[in-house]
Formats: sequence, structure tokens, C-alpha cells
Amino acid sequence: MMKIIDYVIESTNKYIEQMPKEIRKKNGQFFTSKETALFMASLFDLSSFSKEISILDPGAGSGILTAALVQRIIDTDKIKTIKITCYETDGDILELLNKNLLWIRDNSPLKIEYKIVKDNYITSQTLEYNNMLGACTEPEKYDVIIGNPPYLKIGKTANEALSMPDICYGAPNLYFLFMEMASFNLVDNGELVFIVPRSWTSGAYFKKFREKFLSEVTLKHIHLFVSRDKVFDKETVLQETIIIRAKKE
Repeated sequence: MMKIIDYVIESTNKYIEQMPKEIRKKNGQFFTSKETALFMASLFDLSSFSKEISILDPGAGSGILTAALVQRIIDTDKIKTIKITCYETDGDILELLNKNLLWIRDNSPLKIEYKIVKDNYITSQTLEYNNMLGACTEPEKYDVIIGNPPYLKIGKTANEALSMPDICYGAPNLYFLFMEMASFNLVDNGELVFIVPRSWTSGAYFKKFREKFLSEVTLKHIHLFVSRDKVFDKETVLQETIIIRAKKE
């Protein structure tokens, strides 16, 4: 039988072939390669999980990272139930994401529950993140979060920037807002693995974010790529990219 990751990669490649690159670039949409996705999934420490695990994939795209992580969990042969939450707002890819998650559920030896949240990952949690009146008193938290967030500069008056004023300085980039919101969404001792540009590690624009993020999580692993242009499948991304694994402790 076809492996879960191979099915999702194959269906994604078909999507990439028929979707103009200009549209994908406008949405900050770059798809992770199979090798990178499997490597990211391999970084999680799953030793403490015996029966059930909850996964969040913010900005899920076609579900490549979720598929890689499910594949890893199946191979560990300990966990029996996986609860998946995927955020995605791009109407062009929602149908493919749903089709892929359905296939994963129906072709996995484990019990899989999934939901797709068709809402903005950042702005939909404004009240909870800022602990404002009307916020959900017990926002959902996840055991593990895996992410390839959109790499997209936004204006300082964009709704996403206004949702997270404590970490924004100047014109922010969506990717580090996703990183900080993921930290907020983790359970204690939960882990996140993200593939992001290296730019957040220095400079004044990112200082407020760095201070907050690194006060909440401990970096456990940083992976640097030797080549800039082999990270994303069928894409030309010349930005220096890193993979980080961080634990909320």
C-alpha cells in the first residue's frame, strides 16, 4: 500500500503543476519537500506519548507536514489515536487538503480524527492571545505543532500585526507571528518544529518577538541548510532557511 507521505506529495505535485507560481508566491505559499518534511517530523520527542496525541498544523497547505508526522507516529507503533487540527484559508487548496486528510484517515492503521479550521490562524485568536474580554477561558492547546508558515511581509496596521502588538515592531513578517502564536497554543512541555527564514535571529525588527518567544520556549535543535535552493520542492527560494525544534518549558 502507498505510504501516507507519498500519496500527499503526489497529489501536491499535481496541484503545483496546475497552479501558477505567481498566485502561490502572492500567498507566501512554498511547499515543503518530502525529505524536509520527514526530517522535521523525526525531530519530535514522542517517547512520553503512549495512547493519544494532538497535532496542530497552522497554515497547513496541502497537509505535507501533517502527513510526515502521522507517518512518523505510525512507525513508532505506540500511539493509537491522533487528533489533527489544520488551519488553512486559501480557497484554492482547501479541497486538496480535505481530500488528503480524508485519505490519511481512511488509510491509517491508527484512529485519526481531523478538523480543518477555515479561519485566519492569527486574527481568530486575538482575544485569547491578548487575554481580552470575551476570550475563551480554556483555549485549545496541542501536544505538538509542526509548521511551514507563510513568508509574507505585512504592514504594521494589518489585522495580524494589530492582533499581536506585543511582538510587532515596524513592518512584521507573518512567519514569526505564526511562531509566537504556536508557542501560545502549546501545552506545557509540548514541542513545535518550524521551518522558517533565519532573519528572526538578529536585528531590531525581531527583538520584541525574540525576547518573548525565547522566554516561553527552549530551543532544542537548530538545523542550518548548506544549500539555499534545495529546501522547497519545485520552488526557487533563495532566502536562508532554518528548522527549529523548541519545547515549552
